[in-house]
Amino acid sequence: MNGIIHNCTHKDSSDASFRLSEEEMFIRIFNYIEHLFGKIKPKKLFFMAIDGVAPRAKMNQQRARRFRTALDAEQAREKAIREGQELPKEDPFDSNCITPGTEFMAKLTRQLKYFINKKISEDSDWQGCDIVLSGHEVPGEGEHKIMEYIRNAKAQPDYHPNVRHCLYGLDADLIMLGLLSHDPHFCLLREEVTFGRVSKTKSKELEHQNFYLLHLCIVREYLELEFQELKKDGALKIPFDMERIIDDFILMAFFVGNDFLPNLPYLHINEGALATMFRIYKQVLPRCEGYINEEGVINLDRLKLLLDELSKEEYRHFEHEYSDSKWLRSKQAADTNGHDSAKVKGKLTMTSSQKELWKQIRKFVTKRSQGSLNLGHDLVAVDRKFVQDAAENLHIEWRTIENDDGQRDIVLEYPSKAGMPNEEDDDEEEEDEEGHLALLRVVKRYDNAQVIDVSAEEARADLDRKYQEKFKEWKDSYYEEKFHWPAEAKEPELVKLSENYVQGLQWVLYYYYRGVASWPWYYNYHYSPMTSGKF
Repeated sequence: MNGIIHNCTHKDSSDASFRLSEEEMFIRIFNYIEHLFGKIKPKKLFFMAIDGVAPRAKMNQQRARRFRTALDAEQAREKAIREGQELPKEDPFDSNCITPGTEFMAKLTRQLKYFINKKISEDSDWQGCDIVLSGHEVPGEGEHKIMEYIRNAKAQPDYHPNVRHCLYGLDADLIMLGLLSHDPHFCLLREEVTFGRVSKTKSKELEHQNFYLLHLCIVREYLELEFQELKKDGALKIPFDMERIIDDFILMAFFVGNDFLPNLPYLHINEGALATMFRIYKQVLPRCEGYINEEGVINLDRLKLLLDELSKEEYRHFEHEYSDSKWLRSKQAADTNGHDSAKVKGKLTMTSSQKELWKQIRKFVTKRSQGSLNLGHDLVAVDRKFVQDAAENLHIEWRTIENDDGQRDIVLEYPSKAGMPNEEDDDEEEEDEEGHLALLRVVKRYDNAQVIDVSAEEARADLDRKYQEKFKEWKDSYYEEKFHWPAEAKEPELVKLSENYVQGLQWVLYYYYRGVASWPWYYNYHYSPMTSGKF
């Protein structure tokens, strides 16, 4: 079994208020390493990897984090002075010195080499496996130096596929790196992370530190359960391959952000982004001729299918923000029920020809004429539907009759029980009065209808056009707020942004699967493009 430590300085460097001497700090680091060795009990290899010089893509992120740490420390110091707190006389430990090339890291490497030699010469447990130290002078992040070692080991003819790896570290990308190794026995040793206020009574001794062992084989099983519907006969155009689906999952995880690329807009892991991408992926993969991530190389045509489907989520967020807008409610009503003016809630609309029809209908119902109203046979379908809906709203009957020329006239008339009220029957008189008031309300509603001479198709097209204009304004506001581009430069800059982001996806995949593809490359922007933009 291989025991691997990533960033062995992590535990004792996280506290900005640390005030131990360097010697005391080194002793604590050695004690922690020895404690981890006892937890893991490696049989073949014990690999300690300390971050060396990182690619520039990671340096930008590190620089921002360190400036933020320095700012927070300065603000905490100013607050303590304002509140009259007594400040320590000695300078606090500056965690920024835990950087490749600093004097502190050079001293640590020398001390680690001495510590390892001492343990190998004195401790029989340390003598039973190979000990490897990759210090700060070796370029590359610790976890990626570990993965490079594993890749090289797997390329050897005597590599055993069932070897067990135990990787220590809290970084989330360790999960992805373990999955992409496709080794069946890979686990992560992680400290218990306590959120909120830490109890002052809790012991800080190593013996009381809780650890958890995350078996990635269980994560693999959960992923297989998630995508089991793709196993059905005929579900895919390609053979179902769980290893390739895991590769695609690793690519999709980049969309919620990592150390090199920002997350896509409105995709946040704490807001169910992974579940959203799983759902979309299961819709897209059956249409693909292969997998999106082909062993570390992106198939751009299949990526486009995924991003096109993912862009629909932006429309959902857009509609959520404008949910109270009248134009959006009108469009949603038209999409749901069609453009039916006589049934739209609120103010009615009608065409000029329908207005003329209404004048005839109004004259007929307000005079409560006996007999019927013949509106002829030459009404177009939409006007005929208008008459039928008006009759239903006015509670009068409509029917069609054949005229002398064999054509069907549409005729309105009162129900057989309608007509003048019976003066001898008070109940019927009251009912008739209520009906008359209800009729007047409907008449007033039609009188106040807005005359719009557009067809249903034209009205829907106008609503769609307004929807797209508002969506474009919503997107433009995102780019204006995040990038401050002038209007005339937005289109070419948007192309550069999208290209740079896709380059970033491929760069990170190469970094994970093969090693650093380009040391000077980095993502040029602080924010990602919207998925409904140009790719």
